[in-house]
Amino acid sequence: MSAGDKRQHPRLELNSAVLIAGQRQAWLASVQDVSSGGARLVKPLDWRNPGATPVNLYFIFDQDTVLTLRATLVRDAPDHLGFWFKSGQDDEIVRLLYETRFATTA
Repeated sequence: MSAGDKRQHPRLELNSAVLIAGQRQAWLASVQDVSSGGARLVKPLDWRNPGATPVNLYFIFDQDTVLTLRATLVRDAPDHLGFWFKSGQDDEIVRLLYETRFATTA
């Protein structure tokens, strides 16, 4: 992290698909990076901001490994989305960070 970087948690690059599931809509996206606090995703072309409503993020590593985390949208940039993981999911976050060891970009 650079001196001007305000991130609280170190980021890990991740090559994975993610399904963003809102109350009545869903989008498939790619993960750019994750941390113990949240995730940065490539913004889907058909994206419609669900507002402050929490969503489920289904991180798809392979057909047998799909991890689900509840998250809230905190950044809707032109090319990416930033999500903050809801509290109380420590075990799931640890597993997500563990799985990044096997699915990181080259």
